[in-house]
Amino acid sequence: MTKVQFQELIHYTCKRPKMYTPTGSFFEVVSFLEGLGAASRIDGNHSHSKFTPFMRWMAGRLNKDERFPISWNEFAEIYSSDSESIEALPILYNQFLNDGKVDK
Repeated sequence: MTKVQFQELIHYTCKRPKMYTPTGSFFEVVSFLEGLGAASRIDGNHSHSKFTPFMRWMAGRLNKDERFPISWNEFAEIYSSDSESIEALPILYNQFLNDGKVDK
């Protein structure tokens, strides 16, 4: 699976989270996506989490040390609700891919 295909999965999962998870909560969505990412060797990447580069990128956006990725808790705290966090995830992941730092 390519990073662009993974981006599409993120988009569709976040568009209808209750279709893919029991209640559609933010943490269920990211757990589901983490599982999909782990099962699909995205571009041969063998890192612990397929979101690690994205979470490092987010750390940079939040003026934190980019060597250390932010946690999903830190990501969720940026937004006032689960639905806002879920809506932001595909938008930010798209920005991450198009930032020019990532090979698609």
